Formats: sequence, C-alpha cells, structure tokens
Amino acid sequence: MNGYQQYLKRMKEVIPFEIATSQELGYNLGIKLIRGAYMNEERKLAQENHYESPVWDSLDETHDCYNTNLQLIVQNLTANSLLLVASHNVDSVKLAKAKINEVNIPDGRVRFAQLKGFSDQLTVMLSQDKSLKVYKYLPYGPTETVMPYLIRRGQKSKQVLRE
Repeated sequence: MNGYQQYLKRMKEVIPFEIATSQELGYNLGIKLIRGAYMNEERKLAQENHYESPVWDSLDETHDCYNTNLQLIVQNLTANSLLLVASHNVDSVKLAKAKINEVNIPDGRVRFAQLKGFSDQLTVMLSQDKSLKVYKYLPYGPTETVMPYLIRRGQKSKQVLRE
C-alpha cells in the first residue's frame, strides 16, 4: 500500500490519477488514506524557502479532500484493491461505512486503523461490526524516532480538537 496524506493540496489530482492509472494498466490499487501529520512542518518549510505552502489552508479543506477521495476510492475498488482508512475522525469513518454499504463491499477490501491510545471508542464501535477489518497500530522503533512521531500526533490531535 502507498500512503497518501490528504492535507496536501495536490491529492485532489493525485488520487484520481492513481485510480485511473491502476485501471488502465491493470494493477492492484492499495491506498492508505491519511489525513496528515506534518502540516506545521510543511508550512514552515514553504515559508523559509519562499514557495507556496503545499498544505490546505484550513482543516475543513483537509477534511473535504479526505472525504472526497475516500468516496472516490471506494466507488472504484476492484476485486483485488485495498483501502486502509487511517482515520481518527468519526465523520470520515461513518462516511466510509455508509459508502461501503452503498456500493456493497462486504469483503474487507476497505479496512480501518487507528493509533493505539487514540480514538479507542471509534475502534470499539468499528470492531462491533464483524464484517469490518479493524486494526490498532503501535509505532515501534528507537525512542528518538518514535517519540517525535507520537508528539506530532498528540499536537495534531490538539489542533483538531481546537478547530
């Protein structure tokens, strides 16, 4: 699977391109749909290097990009394609479940994942539906690598809660 960070403006073009290319060339599509965790870093780099920020200007634009691409991917899943909805966002998860039911994809091609310790209530709700595949992921590695990641995720969650 390839991960696609939906806080990047270019994802409105990238995801449709990936879908079209996989259909034209006949390869299996594997997408991990990620809202994004490097917004502040991307904006800072853009400002320091004098180029336009590649990140959406608002959280609502990021949500819109995520949800639009989520629906597009689910509508275009083939028998051998997979989508991992990596989201702690209740609205996006509900949208994914509704879209799965609408296009009748009961076979686990759409999967859900949340970071351990984040949105546990969402994971529990998803896991009660036995037709869904639900994962909790746990970052693993050296402390100097894992801790900055967890700090970023915690900061992102605070930013989302304030919006």
